[in-house]
This record gives sequence, structure tokens and C-alpha cells, in this order.
Amino acid sequence: MEHLDAELLSLMALGETPGTDADADHLATCPECAATLRGFQRVADIATLEPAGITLGQPSGRTWTAIHQALGLSPAVAADPLAGPGSPADKPAAPPAGVETQSKPDDGKVSAPIPLRPGGKDQRRSRLWMAAAAAGIVLGTAAGWTAAGVLGQGGTPSPAPAQSSPVARVLAETPLTPLAAHTGSGEAQVEQLPDGTRQLTIRLSAEQTTGYRQVWVATGDLSGMVSLGVLAGETGTYTVPAGVDLAQYPVIDISNQAYNGNPAHSDDSVARGMLSPKT
Repeated sequence: MEHLDAELLSLMALGETPGTDADADHLATCPECAATLRGFQRVADIATLEPAGITLGQPSGRTWTAIHQALGLSPAVAADPLAGPGSPADKPAAPPAGVETQSKPDDGKVSAPIPLRPGGKDQRRSRLWMAAAAAGIVLGTAAGWTAAGVLGQGGTPSPAPAQSSPVARVLAETPLTPLAAHTGSGEAQVEQLPDGTRQLTIRLSAEQTTGYRQVWVATGDLSGMVSLGVLAGETGTYTVPAGVDLAQYPVIDISNQAYNGNPAHSDDSVARGMLSPKT
């Protein structure tokens, strides 16, 4: 069920709009919206309450003493301003040792409290303003309650789902099998990084070789080969050039290269494997 807008309910509580017949029908069948409207109406009634005839209770002298101490006010104003002449609360508290106070003539007069009485147009406007402000506060609170109800049961907001960071996606992989006269074995894996770059990771067990080990991608018949770099240890990571189609260069080849300055494949392969696409 779609509930009535909280702003509309606050305006109805203030008497700014009666609402439509459809709004009335909804309030008659929706306990939640009806309760929200009653809450707004209570706030509006309190904010616009006619103050005539209301008697305010006078706080005790201890209240002013606590305020005086909490604010660190001057000893000259330690007396309760609401206390009558001669009352215990009218006597100022003794100043701390070493603090001089200035005496003030006491004419025995006590300021009369300001009466609460109804006013004219300005006071009515003020009460309406307070009602609107109070309704706005309740409106904000109701919005918070509504959000809590939507986000989680029991009034406790459910935690937002964690935003997962982009991760690399495995495109292909293959075991690396040792070739004749060699013992090194391992695996190769191609991943696509979040930025679109393809990355080849080689893991190959160490063995004694006469030269250094070079990593290649090659065509199925080994007629075309592209060098990716040197495998210095048992693990290496290499960027696959954007122009290399691994569907045409699916073979991963590790060669034993002599230290003779010749960059071409030595025809001495240590291990090899054929990439299988991951689906």
C-alpha cells in the first residue's frame, strides 16, 4: 500500500488543506497514516495552545544555584532572581575564599514575572509559526521513522550492501608440461584486469638450465611467436600486448635462451602448454 506523503499530513494537521476524498478514504483504512496524522495534530495543538490562565511553576532556589555554578557566574548574581525578599533562596551563596564582592543596595523590589496572556495579530502569527516549526520537526522525525521501516525491521536500519571492488577475470589457463631433457612444470593463467589489460601469470618450478628462461605466446604450429619477457624465478607476470589475439596465439612456451645476444627463439623449449578459454 502506498502511504500518504508526510508533508501532506503535516499540512492537514495545521489545517492548511483538508485533503481530497481519496486522502480521507486512505486515512480511514490505513492505521499507519492515521497515527502519523494524529501525532502531527498533537504537536500543532501544543504549539498553538492558548496561554491564558496557565500558571507556570516556580523552580526552587537550588535550580538557580546549580545553573550559577555550572556557568561559573559572578558571585554578585548568586541570588535566585525569582525568590522573594527574605526567603532562604534570596540569600547569595558565600563567595570562595579570597574573592571580593561588591555590595549592591537592596531596595526590596522584585521584578514581577511577565504574564502569559493572549495577544493580537502578531501573537497569532507567532503561534502559527511555532506550530509550523514543530510540525516540521515531527515531519523530519516521521521521515526518519519511515526510512528506518524501509531499511530494516524493528526500527534498526539495515547496513547498506558492501560495494564490491572490480576484480580480475580469468580468461584462459593451461598446465605447463616439461619437454624433452627438462623437468620444470607448472601452470599459466591469463586474467583480464578491471582496466581491460590482459595479464599472463607463469608459475614454473626451477631447474638447472644453461641460459635464461624466456616466455613466449605462439601459434598452434609454432610458426609465429611473440616474446613477453624473461622468467627470472619460479613466478612471473607479463602484460599481453593489445594487438595479440590469444585465439591465434594460444600456446605458452618457455625457452632456454643462451647468453649470446640473439633474441630469437633458441628451439630449446623447457615447458609448454595450450591455453583453454574459461567460460
